[in-house]
Amino acid sequence: MLSMTASFETNQLNRRDGGPINSTALFNYTNSEVFGHLQQERLKKTWVQFLHQVIGEPTYSFTLTMRPVNGTRRTSAKINDAVSALSWFVNVLNSRCFGHSYRRQGIELGFFAALEGLGSYEQPHWHGVIRLPAQLANAKFLKAFEHARRKTKRLGSQFDLQPYYEKKWLEYTIKTGVDSVHPEFIRVGTF
Repeated sequence: MLSMTASFETNQLNRRDGGPINSTALFNYTNSEVFGHLQQERLKKTWVQFLHQVIGEPTYSFTLTMRPVNGTRRTSAKINDAVSALSWFVNVLNSRCFGHSYRRQGIELGFFAALEGLGSYEQPHWHGVIRLPAQLANAKFLKAFEHARRKTKRLGSQFDLQPYYEKKWLEYTIKTGVDSVHPEFIRVGTF
């Protein structure tokens, strides 16, 4: 990186050896893909640390694909459908795991999901993680997950649920950037 000095009299940047700096080249350097990539990596790392602090160590990772739609659709319609579907899914999942009074009892799953696949010829889908509370058995959760998936009409038949063993999954979930994160799907849950 260049070492610079500023001159208030001439309103110009100079290198330490006295030569002028091409400010256009400097601006292009700081906005280059390399510099942008470093900022993105730092942002991803911060998000992953934040998510680990909020929801703890996940138990499961998942991918849920939305049902295919014929014809063109606006991105906003895709987002609204996907958010509504996942909201319903999470509600049914928590109800099946803890009973219908889970909100009054203050019990729920730790949960995070990010949406991607919003391009013209892409299929919207959610990537996320779930943390189970200590008192919830894995077998009960797996049955509840399958029930919630079948009850959510807008979800497609493609899905994947895996025990959380790959530590890079949280980074993968936010690979499309912070715009794919929906705050209503960051839930602390019960420990």
